[in-house]
Amino acid sequence: MSTAPHERTATVAAVILAGGAASRLGGTDKTRLPIAGASVLERVLRAAPVGRRIVVGPSGADGGDLAARHGARFVLEDPPRSGPLAALARGVAEISEAPDGATVLVLGGDMPLLRPETLAALAARSAELGRIVALESSDGHVQFLGAAWPLGRLRDALSAVEREDGGWADLSLRRLYGALGDQELVSLPVTGAEAADIDTPDALDQVRRAAGPRIALAQIEVPTDHASMVAVVRGVVAEAAEEGARLVVLPEATLTPFGTDLRAAAETRHEEFAQLLEQLAEEHGIVVVAGSFSPADDGRVHNTVLVRGPGGTPRLEYRKIHLFDAFAADESATVAPGDELVTFDLDGTRFGLATCYDMRFPEQFTALARRGAHAILLPTAWAAGPGKREQLQLLLRARALDSTAVILAADQSPPAGYAGKAPRGIGRSAAVGPLGRIRQELGLEPGLLMVDLDLAEIEAVRSALPVLRHAVPLPEA
Repeated sequence: MSTAPHERTATVAAVILAGGAASRLGGTDKTRLPIAGASVLERVLRAAPVGRRIVVGPSGADGGDLAARHGARFVLEDPPRSGPLAALARGVAEISEAPDGATVLVLGGDMPLLRPETLAALAARSAELGRIVALESSDGHVQFLGAAWPLGRLRDALSAVEREDGGWADLSLRRLYGALGDQELVSLPVTGAEAADIDTPDALDQVRRAAGPRIALAQIEVPTDHASMVAVVRGVVAEAAEEGARLVVLPEATLTPFGTDLRAAAETRHEEFAQLLEQLAEEHGIVVVAGSFSPADDGRVHNTVLVRGPGGTPRLEYRKIHLFDAFAADESATVAPGDELVTFDLDGTRFGLATCYDMRFPEQFTALARRGAHAILLPTAWAAGPGKREQLQLLLRARALDSTAVILAADQSPPAGYAGKAPRGIGRSAAVGPLGRIRQELGLEPGLLMVDLDLAEIEAVRSALPVLRHAVPLPEA
């Protein structure tokens, strides 16, 4: 895994305020409402980029499971139902042994579109400046429950506003932030709906419209032995499903790596591999996308991406259009090109498909976006070489900007010490936002990258940067 900003800071915990029912939602506990396949609170827990998560609020029926899966500890404010500031103080008391120089995230349990990379940036910025760094809400105001604090400063601030007779009962967070000096608070702009909280039915409806499905990018080392490959695929799909993914993307050439007999694998193993993906999709209730090879009529193969979902939906194949006859490679000698674009829908999100070398051709990505694709799935087996890592990152970012779509690339992880000529990947699987920023990225080793889509961000970017509408057909040379 690549070193993320939060791994370079002394972030010790996330204190998540998740107290009780919401009157404007009919008395419902808003932290347990379902959003795109998970409760609001679970989405907050899995976004917090720290190992220690303290939830101040009732554990409820799901508390034991959430605690076990996310390393969370549930506590109640004292006295119960005494307000957000008392809840925050109770959470801070849980980390009494932590040094004042540490950083703590203060989060709301009703903010389901928080992103790990955004919270990591909050923590890193706070540690760098020694100040409080908070998200801006959609209306430009500071989001009190989306902030990183130097722990010592948080302790001091709580002490300064504590009631004379002790405690913080019925005190609001506004009291805490209102006591800060002019230079103590820095805000961090947000995109999409990541700073949204749920206080009203309208807010809940907006969040549900914005929340796309959870996607797992599975960076695997593809074995040459078929049985070993099947075991790897079974394991990574099960892991993705356990992490709450609705869709998992495996690399190009997952069936068998380049440098092996592609035609033999296509003739003897492609259908079996498709059946395996169907079985795993059904077993885990997840859409599986993976690279295979299918026989072509002329003795070559098609470089094929299979899409298999539970219940037989979706059930698609994309054949790689652009073939890698470059850098001394000759893919077209063994692979026949496809000629059709492919998209599919899942949970209100439209996905487009492309494969590896396709990413050097912007027209394919803009065409997919014009067909409504919010995100483009990109299985790859990137060839190593001088400057190839930089090219991969540049191309991923450029295609995101061309299409104003999220680009989700799943590359192979190369075998240790691999020095062959056939492409076996360089790792660096990545999620790239619609303005071309690499949001998350893996390193060289195998790993699973989890991505929660924010459709409101894509809509906002396409409104602000309408390149898909502005493009003008140019005359042929």
